[in-house]
Amino acid sequence: MSIEPGIDIEIDFDDSAVREVRHYLTQVVTGLGLRGDSSCADMEPMVTAYVALDGRLPDFPDHYVALVWNELTGWAVAVEDRLGELVEVARLEGDPRPSPDAVVSWVSGLLHEEHGRANRDFAAFVPSQRAVLS
Repeated sequence: MSIEPGIDIEIDFDDSAVREVRHYLTQVVTGLGLRGDSSCADMEPMVTAYVALDGRLPDFPDHYVALVWNELTGWAVAVEDRLGELVEVARLEGDPRPSPDAVVSWVSGLLHEEHGRANRDFAAFVPSQRAVLS
């Protein structure tokens, strides 16, 4: 049984670049063992993608994890802060469009490290204390 990822990209015209991006993202999603039903891509103004990941990062066990991509800066892993905003905690350096296998290997390593090399600046997750005026 083949699983068809459901990456939501509408194609209104024959554009090989759009089809190529869709194929690339599909390879990453299926390589991660996901179906793609919690993934999306936008083609304008810049090509971007969002993939909700199963599992948690060891450094952020109480936060949802997502894989995000854009055509200029490449792949990053982000976690949701308490307000539901994504905060980047790790970036795959190098080519903004590495092989799907390289992305899968990198993400798998992050999800299974005892102590990740993630951005450990917890300021985005803990409200700062306010001074009390008397």
